[in-house]
Amino acid sequence: MEFTALIVKSVILVSFLSSQGSSRYHVNVAVMETHPMGNEIAAWDLELQGPMKEHNVRDHEHSKPTDEMIIDAGYPAETHTVITDDGYILTLHRIPHDVGGTYNRTRPVVFLQHGLLSSSADWVVTGPGKALAFLLSDQGYDVWMGNYRGNTYSHQHVNQDIDKKTYWAFSWGEMAEHDLPTMLSHMMEVTGQDTFYYIGHSMGTLTYYTACNYHHWIQNATRLMVGYGAHTAVPNIISPVFWVLSRFAHNLQTISDHLGMYEFLPSNWLIEWWAAKVCDESMMHQGICENLMFLVAGYNKNEMNSTALSYLMGHTPAGTSTMNMLHYGQSVNTGGWAGFDYGSDQLNLRRWNSTRPPTYKYDVITAPVALFWGENDWLVVPKDEAALASRLPNLVLNQRVDEVAYTHLDFLWG
Repeated sequence: MEFTALIVKSVILVSFLSSQGSSRYHVNVAVMETHPMGNEIAAWDLELQGPMKEHNVRDHEHSKPTDEMIIDAGYPAETHTVITDDGYILTLHRIPHDVGGTYNRTRPVVFLQHGLLSSSADWVVTGPGKALAFLLSDQGYDVWMGNYRGNTYSHQHVNQDIDKKTYWAFSWGEMAEHDLPTMLSHMMEVTGQDTFYYIGHSMGTLTYYTACNYHHWIQNATRLMVGYGAHTAVPNIISPVFWVLSRFAHNLQTISDHLGMYEFLPSNWLIEWWAAKVCDESMMHQGICENLMFLVAGYNKNEMNSTALSYLMGHTPAGTSTMNMLHYGQSVNTGGWAGFDYGSDQLNLRRWNSTRPPTYKYDVITAPVALFWGENDWLVVPKDEAALASRLPNLVLNQRVDEVAYTHLDFLWG
């Protein structure tokens, strides 16, 4: 399939630029999550599951934790926990070497960062021979996978008494400012390497570019940044989910009733409304239209098989904050790439020391960047991708996927 060719090209590109840097040995025994949904704050979830449909309850077979899927595939797995400077507890997953391999000093390090409503499971769920994490491991890479705050694996805080409003008060801006540098620093400390390759999907690209505005060492340490469905500003987005968010972002009652006040948990009514806008009969039959992820990003039957669907829907959506979704809605409305606008001078002053949020810059993204994009991407339409590509100061590749129907999720699972 088109995805296989794309992955092979990505691996070749990364391998071509790879050098055999030195590293030191480090063995960290994997810590297996015991809950079938991963690391959850159960009390919060039980409070907030009310608006959701019963089909979102996932059986263990189709929602195994990332490290369990890695081990089942015959690869070594590690689970690492880090704490951000603002107290969020994040989980990273690692495949230190290929099947039958050993720890050594020559493996280049690659960091994979998931996108919106996703998790590290994205990189392994389709299995050996297809999933990017396994392909990179087979090619000799030390593979690390991050998880942003609020998703299945990063659902805790050092303050156990933190209230929901405070916990969920974040968007991709905080992920870029706090989460990504914390995870990358830990990876570099464990491996003893001072450079890395970075592959991001969707929001995993947005946060990388934003992080470069806060932490200049990130772009200096990056050998190559590969972006799938990469974006900053998305004024031309055509996803029906974000169409709603951009138009009703300031209606607090709508947010409360249908999106989830703090954690993003759309009501039955809103999911059904979105489904009616985008689904055909075959999609309804397979249950795709009951999964928020496909309503957000689209579905391409040419790149998806029915066997894989149950596993994909067992891991998505992996969770995020309502504020994060609204931040995307703001980008649609303003056409800009900026920090979250709290809607009042007083609140913006408190967060930004200014009445307006900061506008992020492109000229600081000095690492070499390779972009892959699809014609049928609902989240990152070709016009918005082209705008990003034109502003990157060190773009080394801008590759359109040949298949016209290629969607935002096909980069992961096609």
